[in-house]
Amino acid sequence: MAAKFAYTIWQWGGDKESVIAGCKEVSEVGYKYFESTKPFIDVFKNDKAELRSILDTYDLAPTGAYFHLNGTKENDLDDVEAKIPFMLEFGMKLMTVQAVGVFGRSANQEELDYALKTITQIGKICKPYGIKPCVHPHYNTTVMIPSDIDFIMQNTDPDEVWFCPDTAHITAGGGNAAEVVEKYKNRIGFTHLKDILTASKLESEGMEEGKEVYSNFRELGEGNVDYKSVFESLKSINYDGFLCAELDRSRFGNKISAEMSMKFLKENW
Repeated sequence: MAAKFAYTIWQWGGDKESVIAGCKEVSEVGYKYFESTKPFIDVFKNDKAELRSILDTYDLAPTGAYFHLNGTKENDLDDVEAKIPFMLEFGMKLMTVQAVGVFGRSANQEELDYALKTITQIGKICKPYGIKPCVHPHYNTTVMIPSDIDFIMQNTDPDEVWFCPDTAHITAGGGNAAEVVEKYKNRIGFTHLKDILTASKLESEGMEEGKEVYSNFRELGEGNVDYKSVFESLKSINYDGFLCAELDRSRFGNKISAEMSMKFLKENW
């Protein structure tokens, strides 16, 4: 089935040299697509010709950009709208959306209401441009546990808001990744894949590129996520979107981790 394999490059770093290094190495592994966080857009907004040259050199295309909410209109709505022209210019039709951080606890109703209102607004901003904002459940954020996911997905318009399951973060939040993917498979616009050794408390190593980094995530096949069932659900809807592997922190080096996950995808998808 013609799903497209992608990898994230934010692990290499956020400056121009790091982006180039990430593109080079994921290309050498065999990926044709990559995702980065939204600061990537700021790095190249005045150097678009250079970005085109990099993409041509490594035969790569960006899938979209990862946006994280922080509870302010300037970041959560204004910056989304401001970055859309760049996304369109480079064919980026997917927007991964992470909710506001809430550390060490589940979200309260006020926080969930803010997430719902903001994600709904993002959906309306993006719709005229054909961009799909995809809700990304993430440990230690407003949208973390299964009931958080249900609240957002069941109260948003399927024509304006999509889902980006993250298999490891769903597991860390106490959910079953295969069951959540099956439940919302018809809303999936993008997919984040990484493995995890435990469903208990994660070991945070702080923030990088706007995202919290954890040390006990693993390459695909190195943890306890039921990928057989996850892939069966996706194949049942003839999923032909992106399967985007990623890893917060590699034990071996970013390129080796990318190779390990590519091998797993080729053998198991």
